[in-house]
Amino acid sequence: MSPRSTQANQRLHEEQKERILSAALPIFAQKGLVATKMADIASAAEMGYGSMYHYFPDKEAIFMALIERMMQESSQHTQEALALPGTPWVRLQWWLSRTMTWVRKHPEITLFITQVLTNEQEHWKLRQLAYQLSRAAQKELRRLIVEGQEAGQVVSGNPDRLAMAIQSCLHGLAIEATFDPDRAREDFPDAEMLLRLLKV
Repeated sequence: MSPRSTQANQRLHEEQKERILSAALPIFAQKGLVATKMADIASAAEMGYGSMYHYFPDKEAIFMALIERMMQESSQHTQEALALPGTPWVRLQWWLSRTMTWVRKHPEITLFITQVLTNEQEHWKLRQLAYQLSRAAQKELRRLIVEGQEAGQVVSGNPDRLAMAIQSCLHGLAIEATFDPDRAREDFPDAEMLLRLLKV
């Protein structure tokens, strides 16, 4: 049997890292960084404890990788919205509809960020990254709101407050979806309900 190519080894390495990150996220969301052990993540990922250290030196590195990935995904999401053809309102509708679908499917991510911001005082660097992620998402929403206001399609008012109101609603929906997923599947509101807060 011929040895795997460098490219195949790299692909396998990335697949294993993704497996670890996917397994770690719900554990961090539930237990927080301090209470989570590398053994917990290894068990959830169905990997040997020692194998974990081939991919991440410690749980803090896994934690940081999750936050950095979320920041990239959030930025990409907004860039896609801004690049859409059509009116600012159409772009805002697309952004919010896609965001709400994501929140309904992955509410643990919002809880993960909340855990960092409220329960990880000793890990200031990780808290700072989580805060940057939260602020970046609000800043991106603000940009879409301002664009809509300039076109006369979004209600006038302080765009920071409007963005905060929408973000707070999304956060509450994520909590609801986490604790009552059956109800969330049946009764989760659509984007049009939140867009009423912004409609002229």
